[in-house]
Amino acid sequence: MAEHGDYLEQIQKHGPALVLWATAQMPAWLGAKLDPEDLVQQTLLESVRGGERLAGKPEREVLAYLRRALINNLIDAARKYAPTRGEVPSAGIGDSSRGAGDWLAAPDTSPSERYAKRERDDKLAEGLARLPEAQRLAVEMRYLRGAKVAEIAQSMGKTEGAVAALLHRAVTTLKVDLHHLGG
Repeated sequence: MAEHGDYLEQIQKHGPALVLWATAQMPAWLGAKLDPEDLVQQTLLESVRGGERLAGKPEREVLAYLRRALINNLIDAARKYAPTRGEVPSAGIGDSSRGAGDWLAAPDTSPSERYAKRERDDKLAEGLARLPEAQRLAVEMRYLRGAKVAEIAQSMGKTEGAVAALLHRAVTTLKVDLHHLGG
């Protein structure tokens, strides 16, 4: 049974990175209907229900499996919540699919470069998770969704100056965190 606990820990530690990626890849129209964290939780739960076939597998295989499962769940959710049955808006999901391919493995990078990038992404996700909620939300909206400061301010009910200050503090904190973590 200790093996089962090890397996759970092995998949759960990828949660923050998967949430970060799901947030970045989820089209805005779908994000209004489904929380990226719920999608990641569903993916992790399905992974546990699927048995322990990944128990004892190398870390890269577990992460590759979780990424593929998350991509599949994102596509399923897009189909389920599309404005009309069978119609998935191309503007959102097409970008997600291209991003997924890039995220899984860029063909012009070596395995060690891809591993280093994954490490940096994981450290960034951990750093984001440690930020205060308002800072994390501002960073996600600005840098992951590409929202303008004015849009973020309106969404958060703050002034543009307050949002700029949130972003500055968040980026400064992330730089310090990543430096201390060796990223």
